[in-house]
Amino acid sequence: MSGALFLVSIGPGDLSYLTLAAQHHLRAAEVVIGYKFYVELIRPLLTDHQEVVGSPMGEEIERARQAIALAQQGRRVALISSGDAGIYAMAAPVFELLHGQGWQGDDPRVFVTPGVSALQAVAGRVGAAIGHDFCAISLSDLLTPWPIIERRIAVAAWGDFVIAFYNPRSRERTWQLARAVEILRRFRATSTPVAVARNITRHDEQVTVTTLQALDIEAVDMFSLVLVGNSQSFIVAGHIVTPRGYATARLHEAAQGESAEQDRAPDAPRSGVRALYPITLTRFTEAAIVVCGGGKVGERKVRGLLDAAAEEGISPRIRLISPTATETLQQWAAEGRIDWEARPYAAGDLSGARLVFAATSEREVNAAIAQEAAAVGAFCNVADAPEEGDFHVPAVLRTEEALIAVSTGGADPRRAVSYRDRIRSLLSQAGSY
Repeated sequence: MSGALFLVSIGPGDLSYLTLAAQHHLRAAEVVIGYKFYVELIRPLLTDHQEVVGSPMGEEIERARQAIALAQQGRRVALISSGDAGIYAMAAPVFELLHGQGWQGDDPRVFVTPGVSALQAVAGRVGAAIGHDFCAISLSDLLTPWPIIERRIAVAAWGDFVIAFYNPRSRERTWQLARAVEILRRFRATSTPVAVARNITRHDEQVTVTTLQALDIEAVDMFSLVLVGNSQSFIVAGHIVTPRGYATARLHEAAQGESAEQDRAPDAPRSGVRALYPITLTRFTEAAIVVCGGGKVGERKVRGLLDAAAEEGISPRIRLISPTATETLQQWAAEGRIDWEARPYAAGDLSGARLVFAATSEREVNAAIAQEAAAVGAFCNVADAPEEGDFHVPAVLRTEEALIAVSTGGADPRRAVSYRDRIRSLLSQAGSY
């Protein structure tokens, strides 16, 4: 006769956070298996007739295998996990092993009882830190390659998620959290709220509310969870609040817009080239520049940058991201004038960029590039949808005495070129060119 395997979530530590379902399954078990430290946490709930098996940290697979085997022998087994069994805990290895055995769902029967996770407990302690979209990332690279972890951090930061870092730091893993903070600072203000909680809900609990700038990495260990707010999170009376939406930002923008409406003359146009505010970049060659798209449009963007830099004899830092490139772009890459990464654009590619050109042939990709550029604070030019970006590239005429730029606000680049060429012709006829 098949037994039953209960994957029991015991919460963050304090037994008052143990659900009624978890208590019921613990009482019904003949055998209780778990990491010995967690076993001691629930010891007051166990009885003398129950068999208790505690084992050291690092033997998760063996515990899962033993629990499955005992349940298949017809016994009622409770395999315990701290927090929630489905979050970085024992549910995953159990089901992986069952899958490998060709499990059909009945030998043994498996029941998962959800619990209060450390993330929830910390968020509760500090107020309303996860009031909007959030995610959890483990900084342990024992089972996950660090490049994958780093990519997830960058994407989560770019997406403006509240982020909970599990397994942030240990005696052996001392640099990962510092690297995560370095990535976050590319996307978040240094004033972003951060909570560091150690041994949450236990007798020696320590909770600190700080900021990304003031975070003391040395004070964090494996018993800690680090919770980082999003761009809208704020601190009030020692608590962290993440609004349920971006309403505050929208209201601020609306107020600015209303003020602009009041200042506008009655007959002033609401769009078009009159609404542009032209500027000339004087130090763009010192900035990190990313061009996404290796076709003719991308080539024109790069050519304009190289021509501008050539006037001063400077080599700009240009990254070209595109699976293919024109012959001219390939030649520039071979000459070392640009750095070509022969692959499609991916989220996180704009980290550290200050000037971005979205010039791929795919509308959705250009839109995503524009969104990431806004998130990292980079100025962006969007070739196929100028209104999504921050600036347009005009048709330029360079003379020894002047730089003349002609723009239609991105609406009709060919006409801008025509106007520029007419100006060149007029200057030439006047002997001024």
